[in-house]
Amino acid sequence: MPQNVRFFLPFESRTSPSAGRARAHHLDWVRAHELVAEGPALGAYADWRLTDLAAYAYPEAVGKDLDLVTDAVGLGFPLDDQFDGELGRRPGSVARLTTALAAVTYRPPGAPPTLDLPLTRAYADMWRRAVDGMSPAWRERAARNLTRFFRSYVREAHNRLSPAPLDEHSYLALRREAVGTGPCFDLIERAGHFEVPARAYWSAETQILTRCAGDVIFLCNDVHSLEREEDQGDPHNLVLIRRRAQGCSRESAVRQVVELVRGRVELFQRVAARLPALAERLSLDAAGREATERYVAGLRCWMAGNQRWAVTSARYAGGAGGRDVVGDLTTPGRQSGPLSGSGARPSAPRRPSGPPPGSTVAAVSTRTRTAPP
Repeated sequence: MPQNVRFFLPFESRTSPSAGRARAHHLDWVRAHELVAEGPALGAYADWRLTDLAAYAYPEAVGKDLDLVTDAVGLGFPLDDQFDGELGRRPGSVARLTTALAAVTYRPPGAPPTLDLPLTRAYADMWRRAVDGMSPAWRERAARNLTRFFRSYVREAHNRLSPAPLDEHSYLALRREAVGTGPCFDLIERAGHFEVPARAYWSAETQILTRCAGDVIFLCNDVHSLEREEDQGDPHNLVLIRRRAQGCSRESAVRQVVELVRGRVELFQRVAARLPALAERLSLDAAGREATERYVAGLRCWMAGNQRWAVTSARYAGGAGGRDVVGDLTTPGRQSGPLSGSGARPSAPRRPSGPPPGSTVAAVSTRTRTAPP
């Protein structure tokens, strides 16, 4: 496992003072929502140190705000692991599950999910807390980012069945959605109880900064998770794509990805230096300037925190701690898996009743071979 690779990330790393409280809360939360079974599985999940990741990524969040973002960040990992096995090669089943997940964001906060599963119930609880106090514009943006994230799993399922190898351009377009940084970056504002003015958020500068931060995170993760993808035969890793396309060594492909990280970081630094000029051009008031600066500071925290977490997490360090922790979350009323004490094979998920009529979540369907908007 290339955990000792050094990336150019000249950003300060900090930790929320509420990290201990959030850790206790989150383990109780995943247990209550039946995301991870009691016993060895819960211990292995704790060794992933996802609560540390959230504490590093949102160092200014405390109390219930850190509890929320910890649950939100942690929730993506049990979801991701559902698609490592047989389910990840059944695009129709993946589409049904992710449609039900996306539907959560288009229903009234607190409404029961259209498909009653541990994952959908957990996402409904997280979404109810996430939207509290946020504007309709923020809710719409956050819902759209979550929908794109969920939809990326269907495209990945199709890719696993395709005889044609992924090219780098197609992979990057998909990976930017599948990494899930969009929803995580939205939570920078929610955790801090502020919102970036729309004209600043959608400016070229802020969009470049957001894209660079997301790229840095997934490029670093592709190096850290390299052996996981190699072992599982999963094509979704830039190191593997570069190695196949160029016929180069593993070490050479890793070095190339490390250099890509440096390039993204250097671009981030150049564009961030233009924030005062952006505020002047857009005539931002003091509150708007502060919100924009806080959001960009949050992007820095995410890049530094992700790397700090990845080199210590048992999820990437190998051994049993890195796999077989989360069992089946797609069967109603059951949580089973290799470490949960049950060796039963999961049954196929039930077909959900579908999203509300007229909801834009209908875009998450079996027609997902097209690129996201």
